[in-house]
Amino acid sequence: MMIYSDTIRYTLMALAYLALHKDRLVKADEIARTQNIPRPFLSKILHELSKRDVLISVKGPKGGFALKVDPKELTMWDVIVLMGEENKFQTCILMPDKCEVYETNPCVVHHRWEKMKKKIIDFLKSTTIADLASVEERHLAQMLSSGK
Repeated sequence: MMIYSDTIRYTLMALAYLALHKDRLVKADEIARTQNIPRPFLSKILHELSKRDVLISVKGPKGGFALKVDPKELTMWDVIVLMGEENKFQTCILMPDKCEVYETNPCVVHHRWEKMKKKIIDFLKSTTIADLASVEERHLAQMLSSGK
């Protein structure tokens, strides 16, 4: 089971990359190429983040994108909420409806799933874009040192 969509995954990857390169404007093509994100998909994400005041967008040949927010202050959960996907975390593990429908007569796994969901959401709320960028930085360093 996927915890979140490709949109969220690509958004997190793009934000981590921008956090890693916060000293300059980064072109969408560079992010798409280095993070292996489909360019049209990435464009929609970047423009949405610009509209929501998370990114600075500068047009033109010297333009690009940069973080407008502190990556230490933006959590994975914030991104999920920004992109309107927090409702996916309310779904029952067995049924397509929300879990509260089954509160009066829960399925066998309902209470265990609720505990697991809370742990997942706590993790997402406590993991920042800066945390993701530090992982990306180590990953890139390993790739460069191994000659890949």
